[in-house]
Amino acid sequence: MSAPSNDNLDEFTITFRREIVFYLRQLINDGTPISIMFNGGNDSILTIALDLDESKDILVFDWGSSEEVNQRFLKSERNIFIARPHGIRNQFVTGQPKEVTHQKRRAFAVKLPEKYVRLQRREFFRLTLPMTQRPPCTIKQGDGTEIILEVVDIGLGGIALEAASLPKPCEIGQTFAGVRIDLKGHDELLVDLVVRYRGEITRGQKQMARLGCEFRKLSPAQDNQLQRYVTQIQREERLRMGG
Repeated sequence: MSAPSNDNLDEFTITFRREIVFYLRQLINDGTPISIMFNGGNDSILTIALDLDESKDILVFDWGSSEEVNQRFLKSERNIFIARPHGIRNQFVTGQPKEVTHQKRRAFAVKLPEKYVRLQRREFFRLTLPMTQRPPCTIKQGDGTEIILEVVDIGLGGIALEAASLPKPCEIGQTFAGVRIDLKGHDELLVDLVVRYRGEITRGQKQMARLGCEFRKLSPAQDNQLQRYVTQIQREERLRMGG
């Protein structure tokens, strides 16, 4: 399935400001790499979002590595930001940036976008879960003992997990059978998970282990169970944000 053309993005476009801010804050919190295309696509900068100030209507992001490119970027009036958190293409367009100082370092700032595009194919859709809505996931380790990790995002294709430490052993391509995910009010989801990613992420002052896993053959009943759960969490978040 090919990505939709730029002329057919309405169903993927978010215009509700608080939802746009929500996704921008996710990029900041996760340190997601962002590519900025400008000068008709002839120039680009790789950066990360550093801060967001709703009262000043600005997004602050890191200074680029090339001073020559940075100076050209400061003159650019149309800039396309592209990030791919969890494989989902996030895209927005801004006007001309300005130079600012952030934590005593040079940085860029732009006006917050009025539109935010999230290109999500159904099978790749991933919902980042609020801190208060993160289900425990119990995995049996090689020695028969169990370890509990926290589900930080979930979709029909798989989940991302975080914990102080990962199961042992834990290798890319390894399958964990009989994994239990407590969906809190939607019963327990029993699945097999295939490890596709492992790494670390900084949460405040803590280093957390992160695991990206793919579901192995969800049944139609499990598919429906997950869809109901994701829909409920989305509805609760929209109500919380006033949408």
